[in-house]
Amino acid sequence: MPQNRADNLQENHMSHFVVDRDRCRKDGICARVCPVHIIQAAPGDFPAMNSHQEALCIGCGQCMAFCPTAACVAPGLDPAQCRPLRHDLQPAAEQVEELIFARRSVRVFKETPLPRDVLLRLLDATRFAPTAKNAQPLRWIVLESRPQTKRLAELVVNWMRRLPQEDANMARACHAEGLTRAWDRGTDVITRDAPQAAVAVAPADWHWGMSDAAIAAAYLELPAQAHGVGCCWGGYVCLALRHPTGGEVRAFLGVGEQEAACAVQLLGRPLFKPHARPPRKPLDLTWL
Repeated sequence: MPQNRADNLQENHMSHFVVDRDRCRKDGICARVCPVHIIQAAPGDFPAMNSHQEALCIGCGQCMAFCPTAACVAPGLDPAQCRPLRHDLQPAAEQVEELIFARRSVRVFKETPLPRDVLLRLLDATRFAPTAKNAQPLRWIVLESRPQTKRLAELVVNWMRRLPQEDANMARACHAEGLTRAWDRGTDVITRDAPQAAVAVAPADWHWGMSDAAIAAAYLELPAQAHGVGCCWGGYVCLALRHPTGGEVRAFLGVGEQEAACAVQLLGRPLFKPHARPPRKPLDLTWL
C-alpha cells in the first residue's frame, strides 16, 4: 500500500468505514461478505456505512480481506496492518491433506525446550483462528521449562489424590487412583514429560470460550506440525483446571477468578517420527 494513501486512510480508520473512491470498483463485494450486513452498496454506488452501523461492526476485516483493490477500511482497523496474502506460498490440496494425515498426538518428547521465538511464532498464528463474534477473547499462559510442567503435573496429581473423597464420580471417570499410582511409579501421564505447555484462557462469562479455545488449540497444531513440533492435548490438566476443587492448579498458572482455562497443549520436539498413517473408523455421514 503506498505510504501517502495509508497515511490518508490512517487518519479516518479509528471509528469510521473509509472508502478510497479512486480505487473502489463499486462491485459491492465488501457488502456481500460482511457477516453482520451493515455495509450498503447499491449497484453502481460507492459502499457506505452510517454511524449507527459502524457501532455494530465486529472488526473482522472481511470487507478488507475480500476487496480486490484494497479500497476500504473497517472501523477500528489499521490499514497499515492489513497485509496482502502470498498466494505463491499457498500449499496444494494434497500437501494440506498430508499435513493433517501426518499429525500425531506426541507423548514422548525430547528434553530440550523450544526456543521462545518458535513458541511465539506458533502461538501468534492462533490469533487468526475464528472466534465467536470475532471477539478474540483468548490469552495464553506458557510454561517454558520442564520443571514448570513437572510442577503442574504434581499439582494435578495432588488434586487427583483428594478427588475420591471430594468427588467420587469424577475420580472414577478420570481414573484418578490409577493415574496417581502411575505417577508414584515414575510415569508422568499428566504432562507426558513435555518440556513446555500452553494454556488457553477465556473470560469465565464468555459462552463460546470452550469452542474458541478448542479451535485455537487445533490451529496451533498445524504450524507446529509444519515446524516439526509435537503437541498433545493436556486433558487431565483441563479437568483439574475446570473442577471446583482445582484451585491450586489455577493459582499456579495464574488463572484469574473471572477466567476459565479452556484448553491445554503440551509442546516439544518429538523423540520419535511417525512413518505410517493408522486407519480410522469409516466416515459416518448422512446426506440430506
